[in-house]
Amino acid sequence: MASPSSLEHAHKAILESRPPATDDLTYLTIVQSHLSPEILPALNDVLQDVELTQRIGWDLVHMLLPLPGSAPCLKTVARLGNPREVILQVTEALRLLVLDQPEEEEDNDVAEEKAVEEKTETEKTEEPAEPTRDALVASPTPAEAPEPTEVDKFCLLVSMLATLHPRIKTKYPSRFLSASLMAILSSYRPSSQATHAITAFAQTLSGNKRPPLPTRKSSLSIQNLTIASDEKDEKAPDPEAAAEDPKEEAIQKKLLQSFVTHIIELYVKDNSLDWSARLQEHFAPKKMVPGKKSFGEAFREDLALQEREVLLGKLVALARDVGLNGADYLFNAPEQDLPTPPNESESDDFAPTSPDDIPLSLTGCLFLTANAIFSSVLFSNTNITLPALSIFPSLSQLTTKFIGTTGLEASGTESPPILDAILSIGLWLEHTDHFVAGPLDPTDYLQLLQTLSLVSANCPVPTLRHAAHVLTSNILHAHPTDRLRLNFISDTLEHCPFEPLRASAVGWLKEELVRAHTRKSDDLFATPAAVAALQPYLFPYESVLDAETDSELWEDFRRTFPFHMAALNLIFFLNSEEYKSVVPEGSMSVVEEVYLQPLRSARTRLEKALKVGGELEREVGAGEAGEGLAEVGLLGERMDMCLELQS
Repeated sequence: MASPSSLEHAHKAILESRPPATDDLTYLTIVQSHLSPEILPALNDVLQDVELTQRIGWDLVHMLLPLPGSAPCLKTVARLGNPREVILQVTEALRLLVLDQPEEEEDNDVAEEKAVEEKTETEKTEEPAEPTRDALVASPTPAEAPEPTEVDKFCLLVSMLATLHPRIKTKYPSRFLSASLMAILSSYRPSSQATHAITAFAQTLSGNKRPPLPTRKSSLSIQNLTIASDEKDEKAPDPEAAAEDPKEEAIQKKLLQSFVTHIIELYVKDNSLDWSARLQEHFAPKKMVPGKKSFGEAFREDLALQEREVLLGKLVALARDVGLNGADYLFNAPEQDLPTPPNESESDDFAPTSPDDIPLSLTGCLFLTANAIFSSVLFSNTNITLPALSIFPSLSQLTTKFIGTTGLEASGTESPPILDAILSIGLWLEHTDHFVAGPLDPTDYLQLLQTLSLVSANCPVPTLRHAAHVLTSNILHAHPTDRLRLNFISDTLEHCPFEPLRASAVGWLKEELVRAHTRKSDDLFATPAAVAALQPYLFPYESVLDAETDSELWEDFRRTFPFHMAALNLIFFLNSEEYKSVVPEGSMSVVEEVYLQPLRSARTRLEKALKVGGELEREVGAGEAGEGLAEVGLLGERMDMCLELQS
C-alpha cells in the first residue's frame, strides 16, 4: 500500500494533469506511472468526462485489467469510451489471457478453500442481506480487493462487451460481434464463473429480459467480478454512428445462435450430465442396486451437480431466446456445415455476409436435443416441443454423424458426453416404441447394431457401456425378422475381436431362446436350427489351449474369460428340461469333446501353474496369481456342473 504522502501526490497528479493541462499521451503516461488500487476511485471520477474517455479509454483496458478493484473504471470505459476502439482492445485482451495453468489453478483452489473455511469460522449466525448491484462493484474497496485471476479477467472483459456491443451503431455491426464471439470462444473454459458471465452477456445481446433465478445455497464460491450494469447509467453515443444494413439483423441473430451452440458444446463436454444413466433408472427402477446411491439421487443432493444442471438450463433458455431449434439443424445441416471446433478456428477475422455463412455447432445441437428429451421425461416439462424422431432413421443418422467417424474400430472412443447424448436419445426412442418411420433397410439395421455394440465394448465409461449394451439388445430383439437377428448374433460370435462383446452375443442368443419359448413362437429360435447354426462359434476348439508355455495360456485365458463363462452358462441353460428341444441331437457330445475337455485340461494346467510355488505364481506375483486362481476356480465349478449334466 502506498504511503499517505505518495498517495496524495498520485491523486494530485491524476486530477491536475487532466487534458487540456497535458496532452492525451502525456496524461496516459502520468496515469500509468501513478497507477495503484488506491487511486482508482479518483481515476474513475476523471473518466466521467465523456470526451476524455472517448479519446483515452481504449488505452486503459490493458493497463487496468490486472489491477485489483478496477471493475468500476472498466465499467466507465465500456459506457463512455469509443465503442469500436474499446472492443478491439477487449477482444485482444481476451486472446492474451493465459487460462490453461493447472498448477496455478490448484493453488487458487486451495486458497479459495482456506478462505471459505475462515469465513465459516467467523461468520455470524444471521445471514447478511443480499448485496445490491452497486455494492458488488463498490465493495470491497479497490485497495482491499484481491488480485484478479485469469477467470476474473475473462468475466470482466465479457461484461464489458455486453455494454459495448449495444452502443455500436455502424453499417455492419456483425463484423464487431463476430470478432468478439470468436475471442470469447477461444478463451472460454467451462467453469461456473465463466459460464455465468457468458449467459449474462448473451442474454443482454439477445434482447430478452429474464427475472433472476431465486437465490439458493451453493457449494461453489464464485467471486462476482463482472461489471454490475445499471440501465440508468449514462452510455455515450457512438461518435461514428451510421445506419445499419437491413441484412445485419439476421446475420447477428445467426451469430448468436452459433455462439450459444458452441458454448453448450464446450460446457457439456466438460460437465457430464449423465442423461442416459438417469433415464435408465427412470425407465427400469427395479434394476437399480439396493443401497447404492443412484445418479438421480446424486443430482438431487449434490450442490455442485445441481449448479451444473442450473447452468445448462440457463444456456438452454438462451438458445430458446435466440430462436434456436437444435433438432432441426441436427438432422438437416448440410455436410459442408460441419463446423471447425471453436478453439481451432481457421481465422480470427471471420466476417459473414449472410446467415448461411454461419454454421452452428452440430454437437451443441445434439446436446440441446438430448436435454430437451431428458427434461420432458425426468422433469415432466410439457413446455418442450419434442422432435418427431425414431430409431430408424433418426438414431441411425446420429450414430453415422458422431460415432466411428475415423473408422468403425474407433466406435466408443468418442467424447463420453456425445455418447451419453446419443444413447439417451436412443433409450427414449426405444422406451416409447418409436422404432421405425418408413421402410427399413437391413443394411442400416445391422450397421446401427454393429456401431452400438462396439460402443458397449470400447467405451471407457461403465455406465455408457451398459447403456449401449441395453440399447443394442433391445433394438436387436425388436426386429421382426428372425433370420436377420440370427445373422447378427452369428457375425458377432464369428468375427468380433472383443471377447466381452462375444459374451454379449451369447446372452442375446439366450434371450432370443427365452422369448421364443415364452411366446410359443415358431421362428428359428424355437427350433434346433439357431443353436446348430451358431454351435461352431459358441463352442469352438481353441488351439491356444494347447499353448506351449503357461504364460501364453494365461494371457489367452485372461482375454477370453468373459466369453468362456457365458458359453458355459449357456450349456447349463440348454441342458434344462425346458430348452432341450432346441438343442440339435448329438450336439452336446460334440461340445464335450471339442470344447469342454480341452478347456478342462487348460484349467488343470493353469491351477498348477498359478498355485504357490508354480511357474506363473513366480512370474506374475502372488497377488495376480491369487486373483487368477479365483477366476480359474469359478470357471472350473461351472465346467464341472456342465460335465455332470453330460454324463
